[in-house]
Amino acid sequence: MARLSHDTALAQALLAFEARRCNALVSADAAELHALLHPDLVHVHSTGMVHDKAAFMAHVARMGGFVEIERGEIELRQTGTDAAAGAIISGPTRNRVRRLDTGKTVDLIGFSTVVATLGEEGWQVLLSQLTLTG
Repeated sequence: MARLSHDTALAQALLAFEARRCNALVSADAAELHALLHPDLVHVHSTGMVHDKAAFMAHVARMGGFVEIERGEIELRQTGTDAAAGAIISGPTRNRVRRLDTGKTVDLIGFSTVVATLGEEGWQVLLSQLTLTG
């Protein structure tokens, strides 16, 4: 597994993909999320709750989207070969969200890992997980 320098074409594509993912989560853009999330998505919330694609999209819709996502220094790793491209996008994050039970905004500060795969639909999230650190 090779770590990618941010100045490569692949790294730039992955950073743009991650920005699209964050924007889609904040705007609760169902069409964009549908395109960016792999049909076999596994999303592990900071609480340990696990959602598949349909359940995660419904969760984001109920929340009205994330309030804000702020990524820290992102580390990129390439996996697989040209025929089966994959990547790991990881690093610190602050996700500001609305709690479903109270409607209050809270900051979830942690380490986010996204496993993405490149297929006919372009880059898609196969696995995402947030582990709280603060």
